[in-house]
Formats: sequence, C-alpha cells, structure tokens
Amino acid sequence: MEAIPAPFWFVQFFKVVGFTLHMIPMGVWFAGLPIVILCAIWNGKHSRFFARRMSSQLPVMMALGINFGIVPLLFLQTTYYKAFYTATIITAWWWIAIVPIVIIGYYSIYIAAYSGEIRNRMILCSILASLCLASIAVLMTNGLSLMVSSEQWGDKIAEASYYGAVLGTANNFSDTVIWLRLVTMFGIGLITAGIWATFDSHFLVRSTAKNVPENYRQWTTTLALLLTCTGVVILTGTEYAVKTDFSPALAVAYPFFGWVLLLACAVFVVLLLAKTVSAKFVGVAALLHFLTLAGFAVIRQIGQNNGMATFIEVSQQPEKVQWDPLIAFLVCFLIGLGVITWMVVQCVKCKEE
Repeated sequence: MEAIPAPFWFVQFFKVVGFTLHMIPMGVWFAGLPIVILCAIWNGKHSRFFARRMSSQLPVMMALGINFGIVPLLFLQTTYYKAFYTATIITAWWWIAIVPIVIIGYYSIYIAAYSGEIRNRMILCSILASLCLASIAVLMTNGLSLMVSSEQWGDKIAEASYYGAVLGTANNFSDTVIWLRLVTMFGIGLITAGIWATFDSHFLVRSTAKNVPENYRQWTTTLALLLTCTGVVILTGTEYAVKTDFSPALAVAYPFFGWVLLLACAVFVVLLLAKTVSAKFVGVAALLHFLTLAGFAVIRQIGQNNGMATFIEVSQQPEKVQWDPLIAFLVCFLIGLGVITWMVVQCVKCKEE
C-alpha cells in the first residue's frame, strides 16, 4: 500500500476546515440565489434592494467558494485517491461536465451582478446561474456518493463498459442518498443565506448609504428567521431519515446529525433575540451558525470514513510525510485567509457613497 504524504490528523483537520469555509459562500449562492430571484420578481422596495445587493456580492462569493472548495478536494485526492479516482473514472463524463457548467454559471452571475436597473436580464441570468449551480451540486454528489459505495463499482462498470473498457458514462442518480444529501445541504444553505443577509445589513451596510430602505435591518432579520425556520424543518426531516433507517446510507454519512439540528435550532432562538432585544445577537447568531457548519463538517467527515471502511481503513494507511509541500500549503493558506480577513475589515470600515 502506498504511503500518504501527510499525517492523517493533518488531512482530517484541513478537510474539515476547508469544507466549513467552503460551505459559507456555497450556502449563499446555492440556497441564497433562488431567494434573490424571488425577491427580484417580488419587486417590493426592501426585496428589490436586497436582490440587487446580494446579486452584486455573488461573484465574490462564487470565487471564495471555489477557492475554499479546493482545500478539501486536494486532501480528498491525496488520502482517498483509490476510491476517489475509481468513482470519478466510472462517472467520468458527468464529472468533466462540471467544468463547462461552472464557466456558464460564473459568467451568468457576473452578468446578473452588473445588469444595473435592467431587472429582466438580472432575473434571467440569475435563473441560469442557479440552474448551473444546482446541476453542479448534483454531479458532485453523484461522484462523491459513489466513492463511498465500493460495493456498486462492479455493477456500474458492467453497465457502462465496452469489452472491458470503462466508458465513464455510469451514474449513481438512482441512489436516494444523493437527493437526501442535496436537500440537507439546501436546508443548511438557507440558514447560511439568511444569516449572511442580516449580518450584511447590520455590519456592512452603512445607515448613511443612499437608497437603503427604511427598516432594512429589521426586514433582513425577519427574512433570516423565515429562512432559518425553513432550514430547521428540512434538517428535522434529515434527522428523521437518519434515526428511522429510512436511508441506511444517510445514517452512515451523517452520524450524530442531531447535534447539527440542535445547533440550528439555537441559531433560530438567537435570531429571535436579535429581532426583539438587541442587534448584537446577529453577531452571536453568525458565530453560532459557523459552529453549526463546523459540526456538520466533522460529522460528514466521520461518515465519509465510515462509508469507506468496507473498501479501505483510511486511518490505517502508512504515512510518509513530505514536509516541504505541507509547509508551502500552510503558508499559502494562512496568507490567503489573512488577505480575505483584511478585505472584509476594509469593507466594514469603508463608508459607502
């Protein structure tokens, strides 16, 4: 067995950290973009301002989400390469299709963001971008769910091969766990989008800025409560599926999921306090939701290890640590986080015209 080039704890830690950071912007675009579209169609004063502001932020969110997503994907390929490459070769054409779809979605988000007062173009491009992002989520989950289902590899290869040559056209769409995972991620994304909306209105939108509707902060807090409540309902369904063996594969993928649901409920309670007591609770809700995402990332990692146990015991793989690339990664990672933190601080300090 070939040795992995990093300590196992190092891989696990940065997969969790990277995925946690990835889920923040991912939630804003995956679940938040449909909300932006609805608000743009609704055309109320608050919803119209919200749609324009969120749309203008989505290109940056897209860039952050993609770059943060590289971190868990990098260590996925490094440590779980046997299962990862097997699954992605079996589903090769579906996996490769992600690249052009990302490009189309990226350009659509930019066009929507810079549509100005041309509302119809903004709505149409946002719809196209949302469809692209939903397709990417399906295709990613298609490959990654097959990665932890080694018992299906033989059948998938037999279904899509030509005289022993794997065609790469197989898929795992019939597995219900794909769709349950997607619904779960959408529920978490709704909470993320709501938290970001109210955090943005309280800490990034200046009260002196032009065209800000009256009581916009209260409006976004109400929106966050609605999105969080919907997200909690969805996560309750996931917890039911886990605990009742409705989907055994989901129980393997999300052990201890009840803790995520509990934290999500706590986020809702804190948002209620922000609505009725003090806006400072918005910051507390944001921190609490970050812990929710981190908890979910940990549980997801445990589930991934459990799912692969029938194929390989990942924690027992031999290690041959290559310190030079690890140190280079750490330096670049910390510099990147520092630059992003500085950018956010500047946004908070600056005064809008």
